[in-house]
Amino acid sequence: MSHHDHFSPDYQSARDTFRAACGEAGIAVKSWPHDLRGMQGEALATDTAWIGPKDASRVLVTCSGTHGVEGHYGSGCQVGFLREGHYRDLPADTAVLLVHATNPYGFSWTRRVNEDNIDINRNFIDFGRPVFENGLYLQVADLLAPEAWNAEVEARTRAGLAAFVAKAGVAGFGKAVVAGQRTHPNGLFFGGTSPCWSNRTIGKIVPHYLEDASHVCVLDFHTGLGPFGYSEMICRHPPGSPPLALARRWFGDAVTSPAAGESESPVIEGNLRMAFVRLLPEAVVVASAIEVGTLPADEVNMALIADNWLHIHGDPQSEQGRAIRQRVRDAFYCDRDDWRDACYPRAVEIQKQALAGLAAA
Repeated sequence: MSHHDHFSPDYQSARDTFRAACGEAGIAVKSWPHDLRGMQGEALATDTAWIGPKDASRVLVTCSGTHGVEGHYGSGCQVGFLREGHYRDLPADTAVLLVHATNPYGFSWTRRVNEDNIDINRNFIDFGRPVFENGLYLQVADLLAPEAWNAEVEARTRAGLAAFVAKAGVAGFGKAVVAGQRTHPNGLFFGGTSPCWSNRTIGKIVPHYLEDASHVCVLDFHTGLGPFGYSEMICRHPPGSPPLALARRWFGDAVTSPAAGESESPVIEGNLRMAFVRLLPEAVVVASAIEVGTLPADEVNMALIADNWLHIHGDPQSEQGRAIRQRVRDAFYCDRDDWRDACYPRAVEIQKQALAGLAAA
């Protein structure tokens, strides 16, 4: 079996493979059922697995499928680490928590967002405080949510976005669009106005498993940003903070800080992995995305705009719908040996670095 065999073509296959890999390793799986069904009518759930001492004070947490379709990559990494036995002989007082498919609906429907069109990586905020309003989004809102989708509309959209980037720069586009917004529920990067299902579920998972943890490393598997196959470690801890310093010590030059202007990713509010910091105030938490590049940014953006149109105005089961779903899949999962050859061994290396860092903390 090669590492290519760890990756699955759809949510149901990924879930079955993950659960089977846990079973083969003698690891129990707990399911957190979703209320809705998947695209093929299948049951949806976030599945969790704990490896190691129940009272371990040092815990590595890996999360897949935060952005739905990106779960092809994250699930494959989790399955591979299980099958290849990398969780055997863990350091003393150390455990691993696997969180599989944090956004199962998006994974099943080949979407980056969830059942509410929410980007769950913009949803983990304190909704009791005044909500951030991204006024810059208004400049491109109509362009990102067309009422029709065809070759002519796509060409017009590309031209409009290119003109905006030429004026505002890549960083300006990131602030206006990618940073997220809470005013246009039918738009892109919508963060929601209340905690979504995945947010509430993570809020149950963390206290269920991590009450005894004093040191936690959270790795969230992502795709769709950066050079083809390259794994960037995006850390959202404040510049100069002890957790960011620890991340740099453990993972080296791959670590970037959006707040310090080191990443293509803008500063984002409501990040899932940073929710662990808030939920575990007594623990030392080092949180990072592993972000793997796929296609050029404009192709990824066009896939997202087409997908948004499809689920607001179109028919996901139509021929056009199938073509758009494939386009989204290609934008976030390069089903190619050379891509997996680049990113999978690196994911293994990063997880080993995390375990070594936790052991030395």
